[in-house]
Amino acid sequence: MIIDSKEGDYFYGRTEYDSPEVDNQVLIPAKDNYCRIGDFVEVEITDAAEFDLFCKN
Repeated sequence: MIIDSKEGDYFYGRTEYDSPEVDNQVLIPAKDNYCRIGDFVEVEITDAAEFDLFCKN
């Protein structure tokens, strides 16, 4: 996935199949991980909500 932004306690990203501001977002907890905007990271999905995926890397 690619990291798009950081807001509050999460980094927000999207998978290769998701369009920005249209599809779901992938959230990575910022306290446990360090990511840079624009980086590609490999993650493990740990939970899902109606429109979002939660993960760790």
